[in-house]
Amino acid sequence: MSFLKKLKNFFAPKWDPLVCRPADIIDLFKQDIATDAPLEDLTVEIDGNPHHVGISSDYDHRKGFFDTYFFLDDQCFRTLEGFAAKASVDGALFSEMETVTVLRENLYSGDPRNSVLLSQREIK
Repeated sequence: MSFLKKLKNFFAPKWDPLVCRPADIIDLFKQDIATDAPLEDLTVEIDGNPHHVGISSDYDHRKGFFDTYFFLDDQCFRTLEGFAAKASVDGALFSEMETVTVLRENLYSGDPRNSVLLSQREIK
């Protein structure tokens, strides 16, 4: 490994994975909507594979957030209820899974433990 790569790895942030229930992530989405901040991009590990789950919205300074949708990998849902009822991984409903490992929260907040809701509900 080159010196520059070693140096880069040394200064790269180290995230400690966080284990929680998918229901906790859905509650986080509810909190984001309630506080008018419908943006979330989580990388979660399910059965050893990474998946992207979150909320995305367009924003206009006059209209605020609009065209909000919820996603799990390439699946998109216009409502949180639709997401909870239909989002799945390999045929298993995401909302009914026992636990997932949050590997990384969105790039702006970094460590998954920065989410107070998720860190308080972590399953150890």
